[in-house]
Amino acid sequence: MIEAVLVVLTKAHPGREADLDDWYTNIHIRDALRFRGSITAQRFVRSAHQPMNVPPEYDWQYFALYDVFDPERFSREHWENALTSRMMVTTAIDDSVLEDYHYYPLAFRNNDPDTAHSGGVVFEQFNPAPGKDAELRAWYADHYLPAAARRAGVQSAALLAYRCFGQMIPTTPRYNYVGIYKVNSGDSWKAWKNVPELAGSPLVEQESLLVTHWDKLTDKLTKDDVQHPTAEGLAAEEGARARMGDDVMTGGTEKLGAA
Repeated sequence: MIEAVLVVLTKAHPGREADLDDWYTNIHIRDALRFRGSITAQRFVRSAHQPMNVPPEYDWQYFALYDVFDPERFSREHWENALTSRMMVTTAIDDSVLEDYHYYPLAFRNNDPDTAHSGGVVFEQFNPAPGKDAELRAWYADHYLPAAARRAGVQSAALLAYRCFGQMIPTTPRYNYVGIYKVNSGDSWKAWKNVPELAGSPLVEQESLLVTHWDKLTDKLTKDDVQHPTAEGLAAEEGARARMGDDVMTGGTEKLGAA
């Protein structure tokens, strides 16, 4: 049973995008899924097509989602193993800012459980207007999400909230709420163009509202895929480790919550 979704935004040092991709896809996701508390993971890349203007300081390149059944245990595993042989980290990643938070489901809808998610993600990040937290939750779960889930190409829809419980790093995210819409159509993001319902709602803090679109980068990987790898998967991991060699970070654990 999924208790939380770990939302991770990352970027590479200039010119190191291929190294970051190789490490994250073939090593890091597999290392993380070996930790207790995790279920699945999938990566996405920032799309060239966005439903609204994205501020230049929002310069994340990659987006990952981890389904987690025990966020506290999953975080503890990271604290205990970061920068060891069980979780080596490439120097290609720009870790000057960590965006790595568990969000907890409040509402969820899957339009077709028999159809696998094969596309990208529309990602909403928002805060309530002052004094409107409870009203925002109710409106979003009861009205906005069901309507948005009916948009063309939407496979599933979820509203999630940040809680301090089980977090990996000792900071607070900018956004208290996220909406995660998994889409199977390359044009689905257009239904969010200029986000009229959210941008027009008095329940939403308008200054910080952000909606982004992310294209599929990897297939979803499960814990079983890692524990019982195919020959192809095993070769990909071994090759990536050989390419990374000793080009790994040796400091930075002070940024984690248990440090």
